[in-house]
Amino acid sequence: MKSNLQFGLLSLLILISACSRPEPIEEKEEFVPPPPVEKVADFDSDMPAYKFELASLSLNINVADIDHRVFKHFGEFYTEDFNIYRLDRIDYLAEAYFINEVNLYFIDSLLVKIQAYLKEDRTNEFIRKYGSAKISIDDYHNKSLLKSEKVVTKKDGKYQINEKLDAYTLKWIRKELDISYEVSKKADTGAIMESQEIRSFDDKRQRYKLTFQTKDYENQLAWVKYESFQNSKKKKRARR
Repeated sequence: MKSNLQFGLLSLLILISACSRPEPIEEKEEFVPPPPVEKVADFDSDMPAYKFELASLSLNINVADIDHRVFKHFGEFYTEDFNIYRLDRIDYLAEAYFINEVNLYFIDSLLVKIQAYLKEDRTNEFIRKYGSAKISIDDYHNKSLLKSEKVVTKKDGKYQINEKLDAYTLKWIRKELDISYEVSKKADTGAIMESQEIRSFDDKRQRYKLTFQTKDYENQLAWVKYESFQNSKKKKRARR
């Protein structure tokens, strides 16, 4: 009897133990998002994906054919037929390492003049590139210097413009265009300027100026100025 009772109690304990034992919990992997990363400014995002070369320009192209991402309308002068476009951002320009500014002159929507202001003197480089040039010297100091000095000197076996000259203009005459390069290394360049010159699009404060223009540019500009003068006379008569 006692053994039967012990067996019954043992069976009950085993049953209770089996019923009360917790079922094993299945472990689940949870996705933990990575911590937020602080955004760093992308300094290259504002840089152009291409470079514009000054050499890609040619005279007599239409204003509609220039890259307006690069050049912006600077102003209209004399009449609506004379317009100037200016380089909008220097980092667009492939030659930005030696060019400060570029202006394009249009008459009747055609490109008649390209003007580039340089950061440094490149006289001897242009002579090697464009060949022999005519030199024009207007100021007294440099004219006096040439009484005892030569315009061209030889250095390290290469001919170059006399380094003592500090103000001159070189000109290359071509069949279809004229090229000029103005140099002014004077210490007082741009120190004193008339207000009209400061407002002018032809910035005389620049020391090195390279210009390409059509053969008839001066005649076209003279005609534009004449038309402007005639229009101003008509307006004055209309006000009376």
